[in-house]
Amino acid sequence: MTVRALQDRVEAYLTQRAGGPVHVSALKRFPVGFSWATYGVDVEAGPGAQVPAATMILRMGPDDALYAPYSARPQFQLLSALERSPVPTPRVYWHSDDHAILGAPFFFCERVEGRAPLPSVGAPDDPVPQFRESIARQFVGALADLHRFDWRSAPELADWSTGITAENTALKQVEVCEHDYRRWATRPQPAMLWALHWLRRNAPRAQSLGIVHADYRIGNFLFQSGRITSILDWESAHIGDPHEDLGWAVLPQFGGGTGLVCRLLEQDDFLRLYERLSGRTVDRAVMRYYTVMSLLKLALVYLASAHTFERAGASDVRMGAMATQAAQTLRQMQRDIEAIG
Repeated sequence: MTVRALQDRVEAYLTQRAGGPVHVSALKRFPVGFSWATYGVDVEAGPGAQVPAATMILRMGPDDALYAPYSARPQFQLLSALERSPVPTPRVYWHSDDHAILGAPFFFCERVEGRAPLPSVGAPDDPVPQFRESIARQFVGALADLHRFDWRSAPELADWSTGITAENTALKQVEVCEHDYRRWATRPQPAMLWALHWLRRNAPRAQSLGIVHADYRIGNFLFQSGRITSILDWESAHIGDPHEDLGWAVLPQFGGGTGLVCRLLEQDDFLRLYERLSGRTVDRAVMRYYTVMSLLKLALVYLASAHTFERAGASDVRMGAMATQAAQTLRQMQRDIEAIG
């Protein structure tokens, strides 16, 4: 679909939702992310039309993207619920999984000011060093607030915990890994099969259940003038063991070679601050288990990117570059398993 055709469809949809004519004056795709497509939408409301903002964000899950097929419903549900929490998230407006509307599942949300720092370091305008201490506290505090959120009282999340218990939540995530392995592995991958066996055999019981972001790291939040303005990319969020987010955040892939958790703080400081702000005790052994799982999930992302890159008509060279990191990630995962025993 051309940008002009998409803009016409967006204009028609917003006109219907706003109760009056809406003109889309600009539709711009942002070159970020590896999964959902992100557009900035500037609108002008006509007589009788009520729009929530003059500029909105449109997120779409294309059929040819990394983890298609997509549904906008889970993210919309979760972000709606989190509007009642201290976690900084964009306000959501509308969503649909009907391909007939815009050609893919989508949701509209608030455009939050700020930019996303990346794991890499050295850019002339890199703002992280100047605000590191402040950002670190907010980064950990938002995660603590997420894990403390009373999701059981949120009507939007009523069906999120179906079939999930403290006893089986780790195994549920192993099943996710097994599903992705069957989907993306074009030939047997012994290291991954070994990891799947190890994860099944050592699955821990959760101390408690909470909302897990499942991709909580640098690059997935916006900040401006030293303040985190929004946590982004909730597509993998689920009910599970909060240790999952800790095991993912500490991966060295997100440290940019600094040895720091997400370029922000030492791992021991990260965990102590999390314990203080969340009121939870981190079980280091359980966190190491989820670090192994996180490395397997990351390697599976790289496997998926290779599959996507090899498709006929593929044009995103980032997918090919990501795929080259699979072997190194699997070696790290093997070393961690051997160290745990």
